[in-house]
Amino acid sequence: MLMERDDNDLSTSSPKLYIWKNSRLFLGTENVLFRNYTLAWDQLLVCMQGYMLIRKSSGEQVESRTCLIRAGTIVDNQDINTANSIVTIYYLNPISQDFGVLENRMKKAAKGICYSHVKQDQIIKKIRHIGHSNATPEAAKVILMNVLEQSAQPQKKKQYDPRIVKLVRIIRETVGENLSIHEYAESVHLSRSRLAKLFKQQMGIPITKYRLQIRVSYGVIHLAAGRSSTEAAYLSGFSSSGHFSKCFSDMIGVQPSSTFLTPPYVKAFIAEDVLEALPNLA
Repeated sequence: MLMERDDNDLSTSSPKLYIWKNSRLFLGTENVLFRNYTLAWDQLLVCMQGYMLIRKSSGEQVESRTCLIRAGTIVDNQDINTANSIVTIYYLNPISQDFGVLENRMKKAAKGICYSHVKQDQIIKKIRHIGHSNATPEAAKVILMNVLEQSAQPQKKKQYDPRIVKLVRIIRETVGENLSIHEYAESVHLSRSRLAKLFKQQMGIPITKYRLQIRVSYGVIHLAAGRSSTEAAYLSGFSSSGHFSKCFSDMIGVQPSSTFLTPPYVKAFIAEDVLEALPNLA
């Protein structure tokens, strides 16, 4: 038996992207098919319309309206089929216990993939409210924290190496600069090889891939501030607007498109502390 589709039509709305210091929320309005790629961010997928088909490690397919995926997990449309859905993506704070909290409230499908949050109907309702009301970043964050129980603690708390926490801060502060892995390693007093291994163990992805995601977010902020895609790409550390567009599409999980970043396609909502901290915005 197929899950009932929701009657709310999103097709006439513009996609929205909320950007906070440590997390993101993308509210899509069109059907998006996953392609084969490695996730660079812990993600919670929420079906605003329709449902997903998720393949378990046993090969069985199950229907769900929520899916949690760990950074570094390789997925394609056979693992997570979104052909019958319109999906919102919540990118979790990478230096937090958020993944563990959500994982405790969901069923395990395969390594790095969980499905069917026990409160998925409430989550959908709250995210729909965020989108329909054009909630401020501050209000939207409170809504998400409450419905996702982000103040709770997981059964097994993840420990983060303070050197990785420091490096994440450095990457954010120098996102527009092309610092080498050697320079990053020196900043936290580790060898290049040890840093690369430790970062991937803690974050699930290589340093360079993580930096790309931060650059994408900063690029979107510059677009929202009225800069051209070329200016936004340059100020965020990209070599071209084409590279910027492709990386943004990789972050969302859709095919690159020359119009994907053209306003008003995406409406950005950016937290005040992000705007204040962003270099080159003035």
